[in-house]
Amino acid sequence: MREIDQARRAAHHGPMPDLPPDPYLLPPPGDWFASDAAHHLLDKPKFCPSCASSLDRGLTTEWWSGHERIFMTWCAACRWTGNVVLFDKAIIEEPEH
Repeated sequence: MREIDQARRAAHHGPMPDLPPDPYLLPPPGDWFASDAAHHLLDKPKFCPSCASSLDRGLTTEWWSGHERIFMTWCAACRWTGNVVLFDKAIIEEPEH
């Protein structure tokens, strides 16, 4: 594969920020899944929504529904399981007081 094609495939999400240390090996830059794996590492929940413990010992897997990125999460500290959904914009209505 030509280097230009590899660079084009790896850049489909735009420039990447510096990645935090990863105990798992990310795919080599330019591989078909490299930018998705890097974005998963950056965007996955870091703390439990229920107890605020670190999710380092928990489990997090990502899946998609349409344009939504959904992280199925399990916390080892409090045993909470649930979905964390990333979104670009939220419209919240608050009743008048």
